[in-house]
Amino acid sequence: MVLRRGRNFFVALIMAIPLASMPQSDSPDPNTPTYEVASVRPNLNPDPAWRMEFTADGLSALDVTLEYALQEAFGVYDDRLWSGGPAWIKDKRFDINAKYDVTKYPKPTIEQRRAMLQQLMAERFKLVIHHETKDFPLYALVISKHGPLFKDTAENNLHRSDTWGVTCWHTRSRRGVLEMSGCPMEALASSLGGMARGDLGRKVVDKTGLKGHYDFKLNWTPMMTTSPAAATNGVDTGGPSVFTAVKEQLGLELKPVTGPLDTIVIDHVEMPAEN
Repeated sequence: MVLRRGRNFFVALIMAIPLASMPQSDSPDPNTPTYEVASVRPNLNPDPAWRMEFTADGLSALDVTLEYALQEAFGVYDDRLWSGGPAWIKDKRFDINAKYDVTKYPKPTIEQRRAMLQQLMAERFKLVIHHETKDFPLYALVISKHGPLFKDTAENNLHRSDTWGVTCWHTRSRRGVLEMSGCPMEALASSLGGMARGDLGRKVVDKTGLKGHYDFKLNWTPMMTTSPAAATNGVDTGGPSVFTAVKEQLGLELKPVTGPLDTIVIDHVEMPAEN
C-alpha cells in the first residue's frame, strides 16, 4: 500500500488516519514487533521520484527525505507541529528497506508499524525527540444548528485493509473540491486543513462529537483565484468561500478558537552510516 507519492499531499487516494489514533509514547514497548533486518542508504538520484509503503513483511521507501520518514513514523504531517533538526533532513534523500518476521507478527497494527519505524529512526539516525504542548489559533469543526447534511457510509462501501483497518478514500481532491468516502470526522478536519490551508491559515480540529464513517462532498472557491487561471481550470470564481460551503453543503461550521496541540521537537539526529 503506497502511503504517499510526490510532494502533493492529496493524490487520487490517501489513507487519512486521525492523529488521535497515533502512538503518543516514544518509549519502545517490549511487546512491539521489531525489524529483523534493515538497510538505510543515501539516494543521489538527481530526479527525485519518491514513494513509501508498508509492505506485507516490512517497509519499503525509495528516495525519501528524513523529514517525510519522520512524519510517517509519528503520523504527524503538519510542518507547524515539528521543530528542531538540521537543514539536511529536508534535502538529503534515502532508500530505506526493512523486514520483520511474519511468523511472529502476522498482522501488526498500524500503531505497531509506526512504532517499529520510530525505533529504526532511533537506531540508524540516532534520533532523539521530545513533545511540547503549545497553544495555536485553530478552527473548531462543529455541527451547525440545522444539523449535518451528509450520510453515513454504507457498510458494504467501507474500504478495509489488514494494515489500516477501515480506510478513508479521497475520491476527488484538489483546491476547491473535496470528495471523501468512508471517512471519520477527524479525517475531514485534517483534509480541510490541508486542501484549504491557503484559505484558513489554521489547523482544523474536530469538535463535532460524531464517531462514524461518512461520505463528504464539498465545493468552494479558493481565495486568491484569478479569473483567467480559473477559467482555464474550470473553476467558478463566483462560488462560495470554504466557510460558506462547509455550512451550506455539510451542515457544519468552522469556529475560530485557540487551543493546545502536541508538537514534536527534534533534539538530536545524525546522518546514518551506509549499510
